[in-house]
Amino acid sequence: MELRHLRYFLAAAEELNFRRAAVRLRIAQPALSVQMRQLETEIKAELFSRAGRGIELTDAGKVFLEQARRILSDVTRSVALAQYAANGDIGHIVIGHNGPAELLAFPKIVPAFRDKWPNIHLSFENFRSPQQIERLRRGDLDLGFVWLPVPPGEFDVIELMSVPVGVVLPLGHRLAESEVLSVADLSGEPLILFSRGRDPDSFHQIEEMFVRANAQLNVTYEFDLMLSVINFVAMGIGLSLLPDYHQRIGMPGVVFRPLKPPRFIKRLAIVKPREARGAAEVFFRFSGEALAASGDTAESKA
Repeated sequence: MELRHLRYFLAAAEELNFRRAAVRLRIAQPALSVQMRQLETEIKAELFSRAGRGIELTDAGKVFLEQARRILSDVTRSVALAQYAANGDIGHIVIGHNGPAELLAFPKIVPAFRDKWPNIHLSFENFRSPQQIERLRRGDLDLGFVWLPVPPGEFDVIELMSVPVGVVLPLGHRLAESEVLSVADLSGEPLILFSRGRDPDSFHQIEEMFVRANAQLNVTYEFDLMLSVINFVAMGIGLSLLPDYHQRIGMPGVVFRPLKPPRFIKRLAIVKPREARGAAEVFFRFSGEALAASGDTAESKA
C-alpha cells in the first residue's frame, strides 16, 4: 500500500462518486476504479458498496476512512516538522559550557533565543573546555562554550569575547594600593592558582608571562575550584591571577586589580562540529550575532 492509495480512497470516500473523485485527483476514472479494487484486494475487505451509478462506504470503509484521515494528517505533520527541523525551527540542542559562559554570554543569548525559537529545547551541561571538546567529538554535545584555543580544523568557531586576567589580592595587601599592577610587581609573591591539571593552557601562559617579565613565579597552592582560590586569597595566604569576571562574585576580603600591558587575555568562543546543521547551526550563528549586537564582542573587551 502506498500513500497515493490512501489519498485516492479519501477523495472517493468524500465524493461518493468515482467520476467526481477522479476529476478532483486529476486522473482518469478507470484508473481510480482500478486503484480502489487493488486497495480492497490488498486489505482483504470491501470498502465501497457499488450500487447502481453511485457508491457507498461499507462498515469497513467507514473505519478505514477514519484511519486514512489520521495517517495522512500524521504524514503531513511529519513532513512539516521535518522541514522545520531541517531549517532549525524546532529541535533539541545539548550545550556544553563553562562558568564564564554562564556569567558573561548566556544572559545575552539564552533569553533572546528562547523568545525567538520557543520550539527548540535547550539542555545545558557544565564541563571544562577539554571535556567539552571530547564530548563534541563523541556526539554527546551539539555545541560548546569553551576557552580558546581549540584543535584546529575540527570545529566551526566563533570567538565571542576576550576576558582580561587580573590580580586578586587580600584586602589590605600593600599592592592593593596600586590602581594597576605589572607582572614584575608579583615577582616572588606567593600565588594561589587554578590547578595546572584543570587548566594547563592558562597555567602555561602564566609561566610564559613571568619568564618574559624576568619575574619569579612562586606558586604556593593550586586548587581545582575557583572558589577555593579566592577563599585562600581572602585568608591572606597569597595572591592570584584570575579572569576579571570573578569580580562579580563579590567575595569579601579581596580586591581585584588589572594588569598593565602586555596583558593576559582569555578568549571565550562557541564551537560546533563542522557537520552540525539544523537547530545547532541556528543557535551557533545566533550566539555570535547576539554578542556582536550587545557590544560584548572579542574586540570590545580586548
